[in-house]
Amino acid sequence: MAEEKNEAQAPRAVTYAPRIQVFEPHRASLPPIRGYMREFWRRKRFSLELARFADKAEYLDSNLGKVWLVLNPLLLAFVYFLLVTVLRGGSDKAHGFTTLAHILIGLFTFYFAQNVISDGAQSITQGGRLILNQAFPRTLLPLSSAIRSFWQYLPTIPVYIAVVILGKIFIPKADVHIFSWALLWIPYVTACLALTAFGMALIFATMNVYFRDTSKLLSYTTRIWLYGSPVLWLPEMLHGWHRVILYVNPLGPALAATSEIWIRGHAPTLAQLIGLLVWALIAMVFGGYFFISRERDFAVRI
Repeated sequence: MAEEKNEAQAPRAVTYAPRIQVFEPHRASLPPIRGYMREFWRRKRFSLELARFADKAEYLDSNLGKVWLVLNPLLLAFVYFLLVTVLRGGSDKAHGFTTLAHILIGLFTFYFAQNVISDGAQSITQGGRLILNQAFPRTLLPLSSAIRSFWQYLPTIPVYIAVVILGKIFIPKADVHIFSWALLWIPYVTACLALTAFGMALIFATMNVYFRDTSKLLSYTTRIWLYGSPVLWLPEMLHGWHRVILYVNPLGPALAATSEIWIRGHAPTLAQLIGLLVWALIAMVFGGYFFISRERDFAVRI
């Protein structure tokens, strides 16, 4: 009896069954859009603060700091100007300056779109800790990249105006318009370009989650994209059915309209205005669906 009592009082060995949690990818499906957009709007300040922090951190260790925002495309513009004008044997100063002004404003505009797309493509993979620890609409991360790119684009416009004013002083015959009523179209063109680039950033950001080489390939793609856009060449060089090239390019209508406004001082053509709106809608609808329907899967993939 004593032995049975001791056995009853002895602590029993407890066997713990390990609890295994399995995280599986979600099927691509849209969440309730109204609730999603309400939460997106409520947390918009998060994108602004994140963009401000990233903007300060990017040039923290650089002596010239944000001067490179203007200096880099400015130097590239002069390099491309030498390639397409001087080495080609151009001797007309007025035509040469017009070409320089076109390349300059084209590069500033193209790099704005490129930065929105490239930085947005990496925003999800770089924001992995935020995604794993916080619940928020993931579109806020590419949005912060777009906001930062826009802030970096703004200082380039005064530089372009200053270059054109100096050029007009020394080369009065240059066919470049500094100020005209056509500048009122700039907000529309910039807004459509920003929406197009943001929509494409959503597409590439999603692709980069599944295929990490997307961001590396994108750098080469944008370089080819630059050569196929009306930046190093004038839109009026295309005639007949070749002008389709301007409109199958998502950035083509914006770059052609920018040249029309800043160089010629004319309002964009109807085809350019329609092309701007169509590409903005296509990019936002397709990019938004592609991104939002898969964002619940990001935490598993990162």
